[in-house]
Amino acid sequence: MKSILVVGVRGLPEVEGGVEKHAERLFPLIAREGWAICVAGMKPFLQSGQYHGVRLWRAPSLGLLQIDRWLYAAATLVKAVRMRPDIVHFARLESAALLLAYKLIGCKTVVRYGADCDAHPWSGPRKWTLRGAQYQLRWADGIIALTPALAKKLQASGHARNIHIIGNALDQPDSFPQGAAPPVSGDYILFVGQISQKKNIHSLIAAFRQFASRHPQVKLVIVGNWGKQAERNQIEALNDDRIVMLGALPRSKLGPLYRGARFFVNPSIREGHSNTLLEAISIGCPVLLSDLPENRDLQLDAKHYFNPGDLRSLASALGRAHANPEAYRVTPDRFPQWEKIAQQTIAVYQKLSASDPATSGSRSAATRI
Repeated sequence: MKSILVVGVRGLPEVEGGVEKHAERLFPLIAREGWAICVAGMKPFLQSGQYHGVRLWRAPSLGLLQIDRWLYAAATLVKAVRMRPDIVHFARLESAALLLAYKLIGCKTVVRYGADCDAHPWSGPRKWTLRGAQYQLRWADGIIALTPALAKKLQASGHARNIHIIGNALDQPDSFPQGAAPPVSGDYILFVGQISQKKNIHSLIAAFRQFASRHPQVKLVIVGNWGKQAERNQIEALNDDRIVMLGALPRSKLGPLYRGARFFVNPSIREGHSNTLLEAISIGCPVLLSDLPENRDLQLDAKHYFNPGDLRSLASALGRAHANPEAYRVTPDRFPQWEKIAQQTIAVYQKLSASDPATSGSRSAATRI
């Protein structure tokens, strides 16, 4: 049995974040096909040692975020030395900061290349972590780009080899139970996602306030954790009861919100292959999204897109979608299901395993999950 160590996922299940959602849906399907999957997570995001056939391993923690990140990086490398996996799958670019060390102990490596590839922190350890991971991509055995636009960025930076384009997928509607009525009544516009600078939430709120001057009965519902409390405080200081901040909610509770929304909006200025956007589409919620190359790769009609840097464009888009939300629904059958994404990912693993059968076989025999 071939073994995979997954690095860079905070935890499973029901953990907020695109990487975590991707892992929750994907790796149980791969495990079902006979692969031994071990996801290395962090405290307090793992509550058990197993999830639908996937082994969950928790790295040591001191309860200090910055120190725990480095402790996680070191501990997962030690885990790989003991486990001897056939392949190490880095779930995000930042987690590949020690990629060369994994290569030196004989592991094949796959890096998932998503929205964090364009992150440019001003300073500090994360800046150098991302730069180091980006540089080490030249030694990765496989790179999984979430969209064609991200693959082009890789090629433009000199990483033209071993690139595979594998995005996210739609969920089955029954993944989001009907449940109770949404916690918000009346007409509302919905945003769901981890709230950070790349999500452009302040521009959305400014455009919404312009829109709401003509539609005072409509609310803006924001679901997700705020990266910085000060930014949330700025919004609360507006004292606008039309802006409803629900905080983070488990994915299993999102169904009623998607179904009750007039439409869903993604205003990001940096994006990979948005899971929340695909969730909205899978449930039949009308959608608006920013005019980024990665979002353009979805090939929706032009009416769905707006310029995220132009408040007038965003406010106008909100008005158009509110006037006729039915026109902004997207046919879900044009997008893949998670089973197809699992098969595409397995094909990458098989290609890497077949490229060095003798070494791969010796590692497999020594695997300890």
